[in-house]
Amino acid sequence: MAVRIGVNFDGFVPTSAAIALARDAVAAGAESLWVAEHLGYREAIATCMAFAFAAPGRARMVPTAISPYVSHPVPTAMAMATLEEVAPGRAAIAVGTGNPMFLKESGQEMVKPVRAVREFVAALRALWSGEPVHQEGEFVTLAGARLAFTPSAEIPIYVAAIGPDMTRLAGRVGDGIVLSAGVSTDTVRRSIALAAEAAAAEGRDMTGFRRAGYIFFGVSENGRDAIDAVRTKLAFVMRNKFLAENIKASGIAVDHEAVIAAIARRDIAGAAALVSDEAVDAFGIAGTPAHCIKRLEDFVAAGLDEPVLGLLGSPENCRLGLDVIRRVAGGAA
Repeated sequence: MAVRIGVNFDGFVPTSAAIALARDAVAAGAESLWVAEHLGYREAIATCMAFAFAAPGRARMVPTAISPYVSHPVPTAMAMATLEEVAPGRAAIAVGTGNPMFLKESGQEMVKPVRAVREFVAALRALWSGEPVHQEGEFVTLAGARLAFTPSAEIPIYVAAIGPDMTRLAGRVGDGIVLSAGVSTDTVRRSIALAAEAAAAEGRDMTGFRRAGYIFFGVSENGRDAIDAVRTKLAFVMRNKFLAENIKASGIAVDHEAVIAAIARRDIAGAAALVSDEAVDAFGIAGTPAHCIKRLEDFVAAGLDEPVLGLLGSPENCRLGLDVIRRVAGGAA
């Protein structure tokens, strides 16, 4: 199995540690480096700029998910065009709403999310043309804004999606879709089919459409340590209310409201205790190297052409994860 692999960074560790992992990931064969914009943690585009200098090569850098509720399209277009200027052909962006809980803490309300993302995507594309942009939207208003320089290569825009409406929008306007961490292979399959249906309805050619998905990824020789590491991250991502349907469809018992309440209290351990081993296996990849390779095959078979792995666990276990990436990216599995 040879497949394009991305590696995800959540902004929780010092930037120096992220840079070291980015270098190792690129050396192992990772073709993209994704940096999450979790409010209150490390900033995504700045981190991608650091990666551009510290991890040279062909790996694409993708800040994600840049939210129209907290970011303005003009400085975002400027920053992304600057990143592309520093690393030609290696910049991409994922646009999404952001997490409702963190948005609320920052004084923002998630209103009409599909419209907000659609207007933001349209504004970015127009600004990168270098022409004056006039856009009268509900969320984005531009009265002749323009960039004084333009990207030398296309900057692909992924739409970060969980629910069906945003998934359809990805098919209608995105260069690709990136699915949330914490979804099952069944949800991956349904989501990609839904995006394809929406694209077909718009008469869009899906050739080249990118199908990415975040996956919490833990590898250990005994499997147990990896499962516990992934459990904690799954509890954190399950703070998102939009994962409710994915959890329900799996048939696995998870007290989702209790997980959300625990994370709101910053009780990570309490939230993790609510996530069973069965849930870890369904919504992430965790276990021995052989098991993890098999689960990666499952997600690729479900339709992902770019699994974006969040390496978890001890330094030794992260090295095992990089070895799995090396084997899979090189087709050795």
